[in-house]
Amino acid sequence: MQYLDLSYKDDFVVVCGDIHGEFETLAFNVARKGIENAIVIVAGDCGFGFNKLAYYDNLYKQKLHRKLEKQNVLLLMVRGNHDAPLFFDKELIDYPYMKTLLDYTIVHTKGHNILCVGGAVSIDRQFRLSQMDYNQILGKKRLPLYWKNESFKYDEEQLRILDIENIKIDTVITHSAPDFCPPFVKRDMEHFCANDDSLASDLDKERKDLPGCMNGS
Repeated sequence: MQYLDLSYKDDFVVVCGDIHGEFETLAFNVARKGIENAIVIVAGDCGFGFNKLAYYDNLYKQKLHRKLEKQNVLLLMVRGNHDAPLFFDKELIDYPYMKTLLDYTIVHTKGHNILCVGGAVSIDRQFRLSQMDYNQILGKKRLPLYWKNESFKYDEEQLRILDIENIKIDTVITHSAPDFCPPFVKRDMEHFCANDDSLASDLDKERKDLPGCMNGS
């Protein structure tokens, strides 16, 4: 379990999600809305993995660093289903004002202990797999559109550390939702489930596992 101590910063935390690679738009909106001296947590589907690491390195250094530094805003990225897990498992994005978080990272601020746990099931995974197969047939060398290890992973050992070290979590940020949160029915998902025999059961399992993070904290 990783512990990120940000108690030296102002206790101003903003959460958003699903920017899908629109990092410049996020930085623009941070400035437009006057967000300063803040921690901005992106709760998944950041958009990592659809380009090579060098792309994100250049993007940060040429387009993002100066804007984020001016606002004194730190971007913390949680893994979504539309993100390459490697960027988070290896913390490949580690800049002064933007970082990818390992699953089960605790972000400690002046007033909060925030548990960040990434991952989720892609409802469009079969379409993405088919598109990858099609690209291969055409001989197109493209990065993956889907990662088999995308899903949320319930890790009881990590949660046990919270009890051992007596760490009290007051906020949990994930990319999915536990089964006690809406929506409670799978509207507009029939066509996805029709082409993916295990999708419905995988989604049910994910939502049943997620409350363990809340109970464990």
